[in-house]
Amino acid sequence: MNYSTATVFLRPLTTICIVSCVGFTVMSTSLLAADVAVLESMPSPADINSSLSRVITDSKGQVYLSWVTREDELATLSYSKFEGGRWTDPAIISSGENWFNNWADFPSLMVNDDNMAAHWLSMSAEGTYDYDIKVAFYNASNNSWGEGITIHKDGVSAEHGFVAMLPMSEGRTFISWLDGRETAGSGDHITPPRAEPAMPGAMTLRAGIFDRTGGTVSEWELDHRVCDCCQTSAAISATGPLVVYRDRSDQEIRDIYITRYVKGAWTEPMPIHNDGWEIAGCPVNGPAIAARGEQVAVSWFTAKDDAPLVQLVVSTDNGKSFSAPVLVASQTTNGRVGTTILESGDIAVSWMDMEGPEAKIMLTRFSAEGNLLETTQIANSKASRRSGFPIIDSVGNDVYVTWTDISGAAQVKVASVIYGRNPGE
Repeated sequence: MNYSTATVFLRPLTTICIVSCVGFTVMSTSLLAADVAVLESMPSPADINSSLSRVITDSKGQVYLSWVTREDELATLSYSKFEGGRWTDPAIISSGENWFNNWADFPSLMVNDDNMAAHWLSMSAEGTYDYDIKVAFYNASNNSWGEGITIHKDGVSAEHGFVAMLPMSEGRTFISWLDGRETAGSGDHITPPRAEPAMPGAMTLRAGIFDRTGGTVSEWELDHRVCDCCQTSAAISATGPLVVYRDRSDQEIRDIYITRYVKGAWTEPMPIHNDGWEIAGCPVNGPAIAARGEQVAVSWFTAKDDAPLVQLVVSTDNGKSFSAPVLVASQTTNGRVGTTILESGDIAVSWMDMEGPEAKIMLTRFSAEGNLLETTQIANSKASRRSGFPIIDSVGNDVYVTWTDISGAAQVKVASVIYGRNPGE
């Protein structure tokens, strides 16, 4: 299914600035010259044959990068911290030869003050998509990572993945995931788009809270029927955790839904917008949510009637209600979105623009109300699944971006986009 033909921006371009940076050149379109984004290339701590990277920030404003390195059948999950203007030496979290390594469903790292947790996927049986979620917890007292723990206790050989993790109080970790315990034997969940065979049950969305050592504090089923292989995304608002995901109705409508943890209970899932996208296969294209206090932003991909769109909605009441959708990109986009909220309240959305086999990683900034401010090209990329999903996070008004460059040997790249600073400062 072809989703793309030309990119549409929301407003006429009033200013064009070109900034030369180490390794590449960026063009930023801005409404005000003083608002021009400055794109800075950052050295990558990841060697060649690296991919599946994520950038995250913690409550102290520190930046971390995680990635996977492959050597034959051995996969290794490593991370590095950016401090003093450089990346620390890479540290290994775990490695194994029985990992499930996938372009869309890949490991993550979570930092909660001195505590950390990291997840990866491990094969559980001979079926192609029989894999478990393993989570390792970091012990600050002895500076070591524990063994990976299977966080779901169903014991069923089936697909478990598409994890989102959040730090919580008292060193606890919130984790949401897609759980296939009721879909065992249903077949391929990853190659999009696909016609799905009749299944004994549907993919479910589950979540839990875990203590510092991985003990289960609470666990819930959040939705009993969801899309099989779109990423989940989670954030914490002023009222508690929020989870967004792609739902799946009996009529194969696969729109983006949200559920919120409020006063000790999960709300009934509701759509962030009724796109009405009917598709008989998983598009492998999940939403991305960010929250800052009561402010919440969600971006997502949809392609009803084969018309691809990336859209954004904003909320000022902890995700209880949302604005009308704001168009981020159309025609040549294939989604793969990211969302972060800046200290200023502005919202940054990353997405991919496609032209045949070529692609561009884009970053668009909106005001807190959803008004377009500027769009920046981060890097050239490829349409291939090997290029993966660009990931963003922010500290203050700086956005950090990571992606996989597959122009040669695969290697993780990193850059920062600094808003509100004139070129040459």
